[in-house]
Amino acid sequence: MKPPEKRTEADWRKAMLTEKARQCLSGMGFDAEHTQRVTALLEENRKDEARRKLRQFRCELMDELHCCQRKVDQLDWLIRETEKNPTTDCR
Repeated sequence: MKPPEKRTEADWRKAMLTEKARQCLSGMGFDAEHTQRVTALLEENRKDEARRKLRQFRCELMDELHCCQRKVDQLDWLIRETEKNPTTDCR
């Protein structure tokens, strides 16, 4: 039987980055498929592709953020309008 290979510092760093990426993506609510896709790229040392995929995810999150911001802006407008024109009696 072959003895286990010693891991280099670079191997340890790659493993740590891959695990940290898995934890971060899972913690942000990404599904297992997206998480696996990025971590597989990192494990294969395909960092450029992993960065491209992460930037794509970021763009998607920013789109969601902007959509939510528009909703908040509309609510703020509605609140201001109700403050400007209070009704005296609702009966």
